[in-house]
Amino acid sequence: MLWNAAGNIVYLACQWLITVLVTNLGQFRDAGILSIAMSVSSTFQTIAMFGIRNFQVSDMDRKYSDTCYVSFRMISCAAAMVCCMAFSLISGYRSEQLFAIFLFMLFRLAEDFSDVLHGIAQKNERLDIAGKSFAIKGIGILIFFLVGYRMSGKLTVGLLMMALFSCLCAVLYDALVVRKLSEYRFFEKSLKWFSLAKETLPLCIYLFLSSAIATVPKLILEKQCGEEILGAYSSIFAPALLISAAASYLYSPFVTIFAQVYHEDDKKAFFRLFIKITVAIVLFAAVAIVAAVFLGDFALTLIFGEKINDYVYLLVPIFVSIFVSAYFTFLCTLEIIFRDFLGLLSACGIGLLSEILLTGDWIAHAGINATSYSFILASAIGALILLLRMLWILLKKQRKGVEHG
Repeated sequence: MLWNAAGNIVYLACQWLITVLVTNLGQFRDAGILSIAMSVSSTFQTIAMFGIRNFQVSDMDRKYSDTCYVSFRMISCAAAMVCCMAFSLISGYRSEQLFAIFLFMLFRLAEDFSDVLHGIAQKNERLDIAGKSFAIKGIGILIFFLVGYRMSGKLTVGLLMMALFSCLCAVLYDALVVRKLSEYRFFEKSLKWFSLAKETLPLCIYLFLSSAIATVPKLILEKQCGEEILGAYSSIFAPALLISAAASYLYSPFVTIFAQVYHEDDKKAFFRLFIKITVAIVLFAAVAIVAAVFLGDFALTLIFGEKINDYVYLLVPIFVSIFVSAYFTFLCTLEIIFRDFLGLLSACGIGLLSEILLTGDWIAHAGINATSYSFILASAIGALILLLRMLWILLKKQRKGVEHG
């Protein structure tokens, strides 16, 4: 767990430093293009992920083989790239934006291929492999991006170098190391792909919707206010992603334990763990938000320089949105363990609908911070729905146990 957390923090810190470098070495316009590439690719990355990771590590009966998971990931990655570029062309993005989206999508697909291999490692209690991989990739992509961007002065060259390095790491490190744990193959016919796809399709839809919840407000902001404003917002949002990742590490290593106690009908153990993690997230949020209030101005100026001063007021709402979203994601993970796909899709769908209906007018009347307010509202609505669903499912499961007893 510690290896995994440390590696992920290094990886995300290096990604954040890339955002800092783009803002400091270039302009908010480059940061805006990078944000568009990150946002659009993030939404279609969900097709590649197909919601399989938590399903994979909670597959206690090994219904599907490691080869099946890896092979299906290869197919879903190809489909994700096609869908991403089709959407980008239809949306009318310029050639520079299109190339940046393509390269960042390639980078994300290398992440996704590594992800399914890390799932195999996690099931074999070797999350240290994932942590080491993330640490290597994080440092590597930072160096390669900096070299490409600095030497050429072009964002796309830096993204190309970063994507190629990530692909090499996935093949030369992740694939080779995980093969020592499992005799998986990259591709094999006659596997239960359709069965796996059918069973996890609701998870893919969930990931698409949840990613859209994080993306839609930013895309609306860009359409209404332009790339420069989006670049400023995204520059401040980037440090919050490190906090979001740290919050996710409070619960992600315990997914298998939640699955075990749920299947064993140990409701007391489930609630004890649930309460502990909830308290940990709340305390972490309180400390981070207080730090943002008192130190945010100094920290952002130190990182980005004086040009960020006009946008410092965006930080605290962004931090609040990050933690509400993190708790919503935690509850979504529990719903996956319950296999309660109806609740999962309902919560995400209603939250996303609220953003689509409200964000544009909200930004027009309340300014840039409405981007964060919309994100907070959508995540809070989803979290409330899932809390009620969780209680209903556990009570229903308890009643069945009593009847059978």
